[in-house]
Amino acid sequence: MTGAHGRPVLLAAAGLHMVTQSALAPFYPALFRAVYGVGSLAATGLFLVLCQVSAVAALPLWGRASRRVPLARLVTAGQSAAVLLAAALVLAPSYAVFTGVSVLLVAAKAVVLLAYPGLARSHPRGVLPGVVQYVAVLHAASVAATLLGGVVVSVPEPRSALLLLALLEGVLLVACLRVLRPGADTPAGATGDAPGAGRAAGGVWRLAGYVLLTAVAVYAARPYFTEYVTGAGASTGTATALFLLPHVAVLALLPAAARLRARLGGRLLRHGMLVAAAGLAVQAAVTDPGWLAAARLVFGAGLALGQVALDERVIAASGSGAAYSVIAMGQTAGLLLAPLVATGAATAALWAPLLVGGALLCALALVSPASPVRPDPLRVGVPAPPAPGRLVEPKAVPAPRGLPRTPLVGPKGRAGAGRTAAHRGEALSTVVLPAPAHSAPEAERASATAPEAERASKEGNLP
Repeated sequence: MTGAHGRPVLLAAAGLHMVTQSALAPFYPALFRAVYGVGSLAATGLFLVLCQVSAVAALPLWGRASRRVPLARLVTAGQSAAVLLAAALVLAPSYAVFTGVSVLLVAAKAVVLLAYPGLARSHPRGVLPGVVQYVAVLHAASVAATLLGGVVVSVPEPRSALLLLALLEGVLLVACLRVLRPGADTPAGATGDAPGAGRAAGGVWRLAGYVLLTAVAVYAARPYFTEYVTGAGASTGTATALFLLPHVAVLALLPAAARLRARLGGRLLRHGMLVAAAGLAVQAAVTDPGWLAAARLVFGAGLALGQVALDERVIAASGSGAAYSVIAMGQTAGLLLAPLVATGAATAALWAPLLVGGALLCALALVSPASPVRPDPLRVGVPAPPAPGRLVEPKAVPAPRGLPRTPLVGPKGRAGAGRTAAHRGEALSTVVLPAPAHSAPEAERASATAPEAERASKEGNLP
């Protein structure tokens, strides 16, 4: 996949996947009631559970396929199937057919999740900016999904929204066919597993558990939040604005993620999860809109830091194939368990899901190791060190003021290895790197005996 043009296409695919999965959730009860005459909430719950189970089952299959087929080709194939299935949803004659087609659609779209590690590693400024960019796209998609969901449930003909979905999937397929080409300018790390990912299988499963707990904690606090706020006397518009505030806080804080990571290092995950847990706990204790708004912003700030830190560890430990499919399975399983946890907690009180989510994030912060974060060799200005003995060509560096303009010539032979020669105030275009450390004593001896050897050569004592 082309690095320059493939990134926007894959990011758009991930964003559209998030929008369709989130925006249509409140739309399904109205659709089933208006089109198929199915008004039972249990039918909607069964539909959502089957879709999540389909994603969990499809991810390892896509992961195994990515070992032999380029990811660009898999994404295009999945998008092609998504266009046909989205069009079939418009013509589905019954609830059962609609459910079966939707299950296949979710399985086909799940392949786009495997592109995340490659997107993060191929970012021109390094892994951390790639993670920040992806997180920003997902949260912007969540904001768009919330706004779109409010529009969808108000249209007189719910089936028209499915036609719009099919058109969007078709536009994305055209972009995939034009841009995603296997083997053409594939960025490093865009396909295959990360170096050492196979040796860190245990770490991948542990991170999958962290991702699962995070998904349960975050998404269990969502289903009953609007009802919790409106039940306390707030309007629907206020509840919607409060619902969106954490995503706004994430988008506002992401530009500072690199500076905070540099200051906190490996403690960023623990601090972020604790801040997010505190925000959820405060929401469970107050009902005033002003305090709720402040608590929602605190929750979003902690979520931004915790998600960036967790995703950075995920990218370091997994690749874009079978290894990362384990992480994606954990996330999808968390999305499957979150409504069940939320419903069970809400039977006691509407604020209980918020408190349960805060407790899970607090537990995650306590069990997560505060391991130091390795420097990112892909950052701008910090190139990876070349192998000893290789030739590098640095840019011309102006000589400091006050230095003579006469050429400076270093000694010949091995003794001059690693010394920079300058001509007319500029560095030469080729610099020989120092010899390996094990040969340093020989270089010192050669440097010490160089004058004698040159004198003996002049006198004819050496051949």
